[in-house]
Amino acid sequence: MNAPAVIVVTGATGFTGPFVVRELARRFPGTRLRCFVRRSSDRRALEGTPVEFAEGDLHDEASLAAAFEGADTLVNVASLGFSWVDPLFSAIRRSQLRRGVFVSTTAILTKLPVRSRAHREHGEQLVKESGLAWTILRPTMIYGTQGDRNIARLIAFLERSPIVPIIAPEARQQPVHVEDVASAAAVVVDNPRTIGQIYNLSGREPLSFEALVREAASAAGRKPLFVRVPFAPVVGIVRLYNAMVSKPRIKVEQVLRLQEDKAFDHSAARNDFGFSPRSFAEGVRDEVRTGVTRKA
Repeated sequence: MNAPAVIVVTGATGFTGPFVVRELARRFPGTRLRCFVRRSSDRRALEGTPVEFAEGDLHDEASLAAAFEGADTLVNVASLGFSWVDPLFSAIRRSQLRRGVFVSTTAILTKLPVRSRAHREHGEQLVKESGLAWTILRPTMIYGTQGDRNIARLIAFLERSPIVPIIAPEARQQPVHVEDVASAAAVVVDNPRTIGQIYNLSGREPLSFEALVREAASAAGRKPLFVRVPFAPVVGIVRLYNAMVSKPRIKVEQVLRLQEDKAFDHSAARNDFGFSPRSFAEGVRDEVRTGVTRKA
């Protein structure tokens, strides 16, 4: 495949987006990078990266169509699990785009009866029907550096609490570092072997939830008391909390998913485009080293 002439990136100012944009700029130095952003978006994370901006809203088909004008490639980092997917793909069908890389999530594979799964399945189906030469990337939980709201919160908790409750201690986890996801998104753009394929992106190896928490504590230089807590009472407490609070910080679905096995094989990504993610031990130490998690 030839290098793209113009790449449009959605979700460019989110957590993962700036990393993807920087990887694209590094891999395709002669390509125009057009970031589709809201007028109110904080663009500071993109400072110093050679990009142009197209302002609009993912719900607004006209602004999407304007952003796609003259472009041949789309790298969609914005979630496929929200109401904007229909106008997005309507604009795609009207465009001259030929190539599309879409960042989805392994959460689509959950066995839980949650509404988000149907929305994500709808989004991926639209990708397959888009007429593009498409690739779908499904990362596991993404973590690492500034903006991470998962492992960063865990580390912040570990830094202030002498006691750490552990529920679902044996459930396997396999979080993936944001820089590894960004590298994959850039590498597949001009790789014809990835067209029409769906790839899991996970960390180097799975580990139990308790092992994950202990690894994070070690990286943070903490030695708290780990206490295993029965799962069912915790779910009941969170259900009550969700019923009493309009915008809960923790949702029942998040707790239930802790008990799911979230180990995902990424051998197809390794074989087709050399995906070689870092271990969680390496990634969480890098995250602590940056110091940004202390502000979470």
